Order: sequence, then structure tokens, then C-alpha cells
Amino acid sequence: MRLWPRTMAGQLIGLLLLGLVAAHAIGLSVVLTNGETIHSISRDQMVEHAAVAWRLGSLPEAQARRALEAARDGNAAYALGPGAEITEGSEQGYDQDAISAKLQKLLALPPDAIRISLLRHDARNADLRIALRTPAGLWINTLQHPVMSQAWMRPLRFSVPVSTLPVLVIVFLFVRRILRPIKALAHAAERVSRGEQVEPLPVTGPAEAREVTTAFNLMQERLRRFVEDRTRMLGAISHDLRTPITSLRLRAELVDDPRLKAAMIRTLEEMRVMVEETLRFARDDARSEDTREIDLRALLREVVEEQLAQGRDVQLRSDAAGALPYRCRPVNLKRALSNLVDNAVRYGQRARLALLTGAGGALQIQVDDDGPGIAADKLQEVFKPFVRLDPSRSRSQDQGNGNVGLGLAIARSCVEAHGGRLALENRDGQEHPAGLRAVISLPA
Repeated sequence: MRLWPRTMAGQLIGLLLLGLVAAHAIGLSVVLTNGETIHSISRDQMVEHAAVAWRLGSLPEAQARRALEAARDGNAAYALGPGAEITEGSEQGYDQDAISAKLQKLLALPPDAIRISLLRHDARNADLRIALRTPAGLWINTLQHPVMSQAWMRPLRFSVPVSTLPVLVIVFLFVRRILRPIKALAHAAERVSRGEQVEPLPVTGPAEAREVTTAFNLMQERLRRFVEDRTRMLGAISHDLRTPITSLRLRAELVDDPRLKAAMIRTLEEMRVMVEETLRFARDDARSEDTREIDLRALLREVVEEQLAQGRDVQLRSDAAGALPYRCRPVNLKRALSNLVDNAVRYGQRARLALLTGAGGALQIQVDDDGPGIAADKLQEVFKPFVRLDPSRSRSQDQGNGNVGLGLAIARSCVEAHGGRLALENRDGQEHPAGLRAVISLPA
């Protein structure tokens, strides 16, 4: 199926071509199955000429010979003789049977009074000999050169271009017009999958395309309203929670027991950080930043340089040099990378970044660490908000590092907002010590 086109326009044109070829094949099969080689009009003329010659041969012999000699021309010869002059070895076929049947009906001759032979020289030239026995026992011998039917390839050389090319041109123009809204819809859907805000598409084209475009515009509007309502709701909840948390913090200061006071303040601080991070996670939506083209390698170098400035062990490896243009929301994507690097350094001592390009322009960013890894059955669970697998780390220690269990959830949200995928896997330790690998797969 490699020869079959992948696009809808190509498939429609391919189906049309197959239909035209099938129509020509059926037409040729109908014409050629009867074995006809002489053009039907020419065959009827040959029969008429032979019948006229037979009637002239019924005259007195001397008069008949003069009449037949006078009827001779460049395309036909007539003679009166004692026997039938038929080419030996000629095969019987549809034309001979058709001529014999017409002559029997026209002249009321028995079958043994008719002899016919057809000798073809090439596709256009042939000798048709018809011998008819007269009532006197003599034979009228005719030699004619009929117009032969064209070979099957010759009519195709005319009919195929004439019937196919105009149809293909018209279909191609109209298919492009019909598919233009669908292509625009596909492009817009791809942009929406990356988290971009797309203007409502114009409703044009056939009825089906209009219905799909209208449904797409409605879906996008509902998604936008849903995200805005969710963000507003979480913002209101966060704002409402800040007031009682602050009030409780002030009241905790009035507690005389130092241990109880410290525990209450620690719990309230945990609540404040969780509320702030939750609100930040909700507001970190892909539509809050415009999509633009950047150098992806430069973005990774910027992340690495910021980490090195903090004294962390971070390295970058790329499979090619030079700029790598990519359309994305740089702040959003940078945050995902920073979260992954932070996790790698926090739990694996160091981070090694690799930028790889694949077939079709697909991109892959790998973040490796030298930590203990994660159990296979927990690789998906760590993406859930507020999930941390290290029981030895207290919540207060994580808060001091700016971590409340949202780093991976935010990273995955940022990557999926670009139409990509974030996955975790344990390395086998062949190239480096065993550890965890975070793989970001970005579409072309």
C-alpha cells in the first residue's frame, strides 16, 4: 500500500483514476470480446459491393465480364471465373461469419455458395476475398481492402487523455477548495493541542465541513470558559483561605506552650504553602503565554547555566550543534525543565540533560540522575499532586526547598500543553550509574 496516497485529495483522485480505468476496461472488453477486426461500416459496404457484383454476374457471361471490369477501382477488383479464388489458410472469425450471414439473407444463397477469406497484412491493411456462386455455376470473385478496426491501444491514446485530464483538473481544483477548511481545522486543532489560543475559524466549505468547523469553534469556546472559571474559582478559594490561615497564625503566637506553638505554626505554614502552590499550579495554564519560535538548545543552555550558578552539578549534551528553532511557550517549557532538573539534583545528586532529534523532526529531551530510581509500580503515581515517595523527608524540609509534591505534576502539565509527553523510566546503568531518567517527547 506504499503507492496509495495518504492525503484525502490524493485518495479521491486515485479513486477517480481507478474508476476511469475500470470504465475504459469494461468498454474495451465489450468491444473486443466479439473478435471483430473489420470496422462495422466498412464490413457492410463490402457486403453491398459483393452483392452488386453477384447481381452483375447473373447477366450473360460476356456482358457480365464487361460490367465487372468496369466496376473495378483502386480499392476493389471483381472477376468472373469457374472457381472460387480464396486465400488458403485463412481462419474463420467473427467478420467472416457476419459477412456470410448477411449475404445469405440478402441474396438467398446457400452456405456452400459463399466462400470468404481475410488475410491481414498489418493493423490497418488486409485483403478480403469473397467468392459467390452464380445460378449458372460460375463464381464471382471479389478482392476488397476493408477499413480495419483500430487496435485497442489506439482509441485509448485519444479517449484516455480527453476523458481523464479535464476531469482530473476540475476535480483537483474542487478537491482543494473542499479540503481547505479541513486543512485549516487540522492546523488549528494542532495549535490548540499545544495550548495556543486560536481565533474562531471561518465557517466555509461543504455542509459537513461547516458542521465540523462550527463544532470545533464551540468546543474551543467551552474549553476557554471552563479554564477561566476553574482558575477564578481556585483563586477565590485561595484568597478565602488566606484570611483564616493568617488569623490562626496570629492566634498561634499567643499560645504559651513553645512546643505546641511551634507545631501549630509549622502546620499553618504547610497549609499556606500548599494553598499558594495549588493556586500557582492552577494558574500555570498554557494559554497564559503566547507561543513563539525560540532556539531550543539555547533554552536548555539557559536552564543549565542557572543551575550551575547555584553550584549544582548539571551537564548538557546535544546530538548536533547550531540553533534548533522550535515553536513553544518558553517560560512554560522552561519551568518544566527546571522542575525535572531540581528533582534530579535533589534526589540524584546531579543532572545530565540530553537533546535528541528523531525522524520527522520529533524532539526528545532526557534528564538523567544518579539516584536510587523509583519502583516500577510507582512511576505513574509520582505525577499525582502532593505525592512524595520518600518517607524519610519531612514536609517542612521539602517546603524549605520549595517542594510540596507538585513539581512533576506541573512538569507533565507543561509538557502536555505543548502536545508532548513526559515519562519516567529507570536506567540500566550501562553508560552511567543506574538512576532515573525523565523523557520529554515533543512533536515536530
